[in-house]
Amino acid sequence: MLSYQHEYHAGNHADILKHICLCSILGSLSKKEKPFTLIDTHSGAGRFFLDDERLLKTGEALNGIKKFVQEVSTIKNIPQAIRDYLEIENPYLEKGLYAGSPEIERQFLRKGDICHLSEMHPEALKSLEENVAKNLITNGGEKKCGGKCVVHAEDSYKSLGGLVPPLVKRGLILCDPSYEDRSDYRQVTDSLKNAHKKWNTAIIALWYPILPRKKNETSQMLCELEDFAKLGQNPCETKKFELEIYGMDEIPKEMLEDSAPHMTGSGMFIINPPWQLEEKMTEALTILKSIFHKKNLS
Repeated sequence: MLSYQHEYHAGNHADILKHICLCSILGSLSKKEKPFTLIDTHSGAGRFFLDDERLLKTGEALNGIKKFVQEVSTIKNIPQAIRDYLEIENPYLEKGLYAGSPEIERQFLRKGDICHLSEMHPEALKSLEENVAKNLITNGGEKKCGGKCVVHAEDSYKSLGGLVPPLVKRGLILCDPSYEDRSDYRQVTDSLKNAHKKWNTAIIALWYPILPRKKNETSQMLCELEDFAKLGQNPCETKKFELEIYGMDEIPKEMLEDSAPHMTGSGMFIINPPWQLEEKMTEALTILKSIFHKKNLS
């Protein structure tokens, strides 16, 4: 779907959930000296300007990352997963930028690590190629990326099929399509089942929106992936972490209509979750829910 532009949504509550989870997983992979492979199937531009008129129009960053940073600053005991995420994100925010998934991923790369980034949207692809050539922004200034990044101007699902299994078999697949195209649900299911079959040791992190009008499609996708992971030839553990902005009895009627585009929350579905990810995300979600529940957004 080439019409989707993340510039309207960068830094919203769904991004924050995804990026906290991403940092926790990459932190776990980085604890061992052995190299890892990272595949990001829907990369986007990598960096976003917080004063972009598209982002200002939606107000999603204002009610997302800006609100989050302000609220977290008042908390005494910040969960480790949130601290790790903000340590990476804050230097970008100070420069009026928001670091997306590729930029966060590059922060963790070391010599021997490789990151594959797939993007099809012409504008996002151009920005991605420019951004991965730049130095990383850190608390101490700037630094070069320690590993290798390869940008693929190719259909995300086709690219994933050709990249697995990689030579370095420790690693992560991050999949976060827009779900604007109804076929995404089926393509995600098929491509991740195939990827897990060919690369069964990989951590797979799937982001998904919680949309009342797509409840059945989401449930079918997650159930099929969970059954395949737990009951297939290579049984493994799965975990699901969700941030719901509304309770089921609080969702406005207009958001339940078939044409309603708004998310009522989002989630991360993980195959082969690393050790302690559940504990870290449970702590982080307690804070996220206290900040982003709809009654706290007014």
